[in-house]
Amino acid sequence: MINQRIPEPVRPILENYAFLTNKELPDLISGFYIVGSIALDGFNEKFSDIDFVAVLNRKANQADIEKLTVVHKTIEKEFPKWKLSGCYIQIHDLGNFENEMEPHPYYHDDKFHDKGYFEINSITWWILKNHGIAIIGKETAELPFTVDWDLLIAKTKENLNSYWVSWTNRIDGFFVMLSDWGIQWTVLGVLRQYYTFRKNSITTKTKAAEYALTCLPNRWHSLIQEAIDIREGKKKSLYRSKIVRMMDAVKFLKYVIQTCNAEFP
Repeated sequence: MINQRIPEPVRPILENYAFLTNKELPDLISGFYIVGSIALDGFNEKFSDIDFVAVLNRKANQADIEKLTVVHKTIEKEFPKWKLSGCYIQIHDLGNFENEMEPHPYYHDDKFHDKGYFEINSITWWILKNHGIAIIGKETAELPFTVDWDLLIAKTKENLNSYWVSWTNRIDGFFVMLSDWGIQWTVLGVLRQYYTFRKNSITTKTKAAEYALTCLPNRWHSLIQEAIDIREGKKKSLYRSKIVRMMDAVKFLKYVIQTCNAEFP
């Protein structure tokens, strides 16, 4: 029986995945865990992927990869609305980083990759350990790894000052922020970092934005609410111009980055 924390709309896809992998690869997968927004109780039918971490009993060979590819393609065809996205690793890889493990198979954007690195970071490990939902295998609290919170904060700070800074000076980023998707991605994404620094925890994009409304200046409230509204599927914009909204978003990113660097050096 599927875990009751799994939202009703995506239960069939996970039940089908468990059935197909057990049928085609009965000795390969020892654990399959849901992370991301679903694990944080922030499932959004419009924007959420079904993020996962799969733990293997052994290293996947070419025959395994071919069968996993067929499984994913079968599910993709049957459930085109939903996107599975995650990695296939071995148990000794849990909690490690790219320089500590071999490349692994992963599935993302409707494509199976036989080797590489995907979402190998402290955030993934923290969510898995503290909020992960077991579909196959033991409960996540029993998994043999720990998460160093100080290291997580350091890695988050690096990400803030590399990935998120890039959004403030990339021409292609400005074009993305002309779209509704780009506004919710950037505004809510950087606010998750802000929330983590201030609250020493990790939450969903929407909850991070709701928290920001209680402590950031009124100057930014319209933009933050705009991002929340987009994520919640509301059509009416608080802005008359998408160009003005995009310019506001760039200024907002710079403000949040500067604030985080000042408050949490």
